[in-house]
Amino acid sequence: MPCLFIMLDNFKGALAYQHIKELITNGHIREAQEENLQPSSIDLSISGEIYRMRGTFLPRPNEKIRDILRSGILFPVSLNQPLELNGIYLIRLNELLDLPPNIYAMTNNKSSSGRINLQTRLIVNGVSSFDYIPKGYRGELWLEVIPKSFPVQLNYSERLNQMRFFTGDGRLKEDELRSINDRYGLLRGPMDEVLPLSPSAQLGLTMSVDLSSTDIVGFRCNPTGSRVLDYKGRDYEATEFFEPIPRPKDGQLIMRKGEFYVFVTKEKIRVPREYAVEMLPYDVSKGEFRSHYAGFFDPGWGFGKGGEILGTPGVLEVFTHDNDFVLRDGQPICQMVYEHLSAEAELYYGDPKLMSNYYTQRGPRLSKHFKMS
Repeated sequence: MPCLFIMLDNFKGALAYQHIKELITNGHIREAQEENLQPSSIDLSISGEIYRMRGTFLPRPNEKIRDILRSGILFPVSLNQPLELNGIYLIRLNELLDLPPNIYAMTNNKSSSGRINLQTRLIVNGVSSFDYIPKGYRGELWLEVIPKSFPVQLNYSERLNQMRFFTGDGRLKEDELRSINDRYGLLRGPMDEVLPLSPSAQLGLTMSVDLSSTDIVGFRCNPTGSRVLDYKGRDYEATEFFEPIPRPKDGQLIMRKGEFYVFVTKEKIRVPREYAVEMLPYDVSKGEFRSHYAGFFDPGWGFGKGGEILGTPGVLEVFTHDNDFVLRDGQPICQMVYEHLSAEAELYYGDPKLMSNYYTQRGPRLSKHFKMS
């Protein structure tokens, strides 16, 4: 069988499920579990090696993280204790990489960690950027973890973030996007009608926030250190950690600085199986807030096996930065960027072989840790 990096030498874009599986088979991803594979990404798992840090950091070129640990550790800690609110922790991941010379990777929060405002950022040896693994990287993976709204109890092998692999920039340009929109109808309205694409100065599709379609339009969380969420828990009441936001009579509400919100998009989006999507996490043209921590949307999202699903809304994890912000119904809030896949993904989001927790989500759905209303 030809080497994967030779087979994909002329391709630019993200790797599909079957090609990520081949990376595992050929030893490019070590200590990985095939059950952690997703249609266009792999979930990464935490080890029991964890440190409380003085502050966040990035390595200098050629600098190893273990060298930094010798001078930057506050103290090693145990997973038996919950991660404190706003504490900065560094956790070694179980997986190791030995990437081919033309494949690089990016990481992002999983939906379940993003929706509880558990911030994760990947760090690797010699790379002065978060969530980026360069071509041909060989070595350990480390995860910076910061509970931003409440303390969180983690457990060994918990999966907090996900990794997507690339051979180059395969993001769809405007003409390509319009072509596949004509074929599939990527954005849908409440009656499944195809919506026109809004002009944008950036790549991708613009989506807006929904503050009018449901009695509860979102959830608000004020930082609190008094209640601990156990990450393996599945039956919490929403009101234990979040305050429901009723539909505003005037179609607008004020997001307060430093608070965390969960909303949903007004439009529904479809991701055909030969594409992957990323929601841009921070777009200053849309406002001074981060609109999504968990930005990877797999092939099959809002599409299904063969196009039988006519769109699924996206959940928005919004964290305000510098100022209070007036959010209004129908306001553009996020940008969805489509990427070519190396092949039609053999598995799709919602596939019975996978555990797709948010496959049928409608409205501002909280994470899997909370009871469905």
